[in-house]
Amino acid sequence: MGVKKVRKFLTVAVSLMVGAGLAACGAPGANPEPSAQAAAQGVEVPAAVAKAGVVNVAAYLAYPPYRYIDGSGKPTGFELEMAKAVAKKMGVRIEFHSIEFPALIPSIANRRYDWAVGMMNDTEARRKVVDVLDWARADMVVQVQAGNPHQVNPAGLCGVNFGHVQGSAQVQAFDKLVADCAKQGKPAPTQILFQDVGTQLQALRNNRFAAALQDPAAGAQTEKQTSGALVLLPGRVPAITPTPAGWVFAKGNTGLQKAVVQAIGSLIKDGTWQKIMRDNGVSEFSIVPPTLNTARTNF
Repeated sequence: MGVKKVRKFLTVAVSLMVGAGLAACGAPGANPEPSAQAAAQGVEVPAAVAKAGVVNVAAYLAYPPYRYIDGSGKPTGFELEMAKAVAKKMGVRIEFHSIEFPALIPSIANRRYDWAVGMMNDTEARRKVVDVLDWARADMVVQVQAGNPHQVNPAGLCGVNFGHVQGSAQVQAFDKLVADCAKQGKPAPTQILFQDVGTQLQALRNNRFAAALQDPAAGAQTEKQTSGALVLLPGRVPAITPTPAGWVFAKGNTGLQKAVVQAIGSLIKDGTWQKIMRDNGVSEFSIVPPTLNTARTNF
């Protein structure tokens, strides 16, 4: 199911929602089943999902403001709000399952969970094992210690020592830096890998490496949470081209993909989707409507 089919699903979702909404007006006081509620929104929920009444969603919950655990121990973040809104349109509950980032894609490929939320870059290698619903353009800025003691310059990152979380989009972006430096005949940047964001950021504060590539929204949140101990350098990284990124589904799980796309279409129509983007400062990077398995030529 490619970009054209996704847009077709969104068009169908809007038209079905209008017709179903008119039909529902004739049944005041009714308390429809979840499947009927979804149908009223123009969402075709797979029978197995409708019967279960729940979707199980994998998430790496250590990446604020997208996904994290709040002070009361509950999963929160605007990306979880997005997923909750989708589940509501589908007429089912949603349960989030916290797992480490490197395990996200394997857990979806083997269908342990229904889908995974996260800013996961849509790459050719990933599309061989999962389908990616791209809702944003992943871009990179540079995060350093306050005062930039190593004098890192986003426009010249060859030879810089970085630290990133294993399997993250930053690692893929780092590989592009290595290739760019090789073309220029300059020293390659180096990289230390960590299992989780908390350990990585503490290592940056402890001067174990000079800089980290960072998502703009996540970087701004980190700067706030560390009271300026870690800061973002102005300007993007010119050597890195923005990449489509989003949620992953098991390869060929078209019924669920279609339901999620239709639910998002309904959220776009009523403005909920765009409001979440605006409220969290990511409108500039969002892809509306989202596209599936976005090829570079379509991006």
